Amino acid sequence: MSEEAPGWRYLVVGLLCVAFAAYLLWTGEMAIDKRHTMTITRAADPLIYWITVLASGAVGLLALRKTWKLLVFR
Repeated sequence: MSEEAPGWRYLVVGLLCVAFAAYLLWTGEMAIDKRHTMTITRAADPLIYWITVLASGAVGLLALRKTWKLLVFR
């Protein structure tokens, strides 16, 4: 009963996380609510901003690496 999750799931998670990190780098801000009354920016909250960018980028790259291993070594 130890089945591996399908490779497409890792691919979707990896692409979403990497895209989110790229979006943060491109725009330089992350809105917390819909009305943009609270945003996290590079200048105002650099620690939270960079931790979010690095964490989402790392999770995305690890998921893409897992997808690559599942596709190549099957």
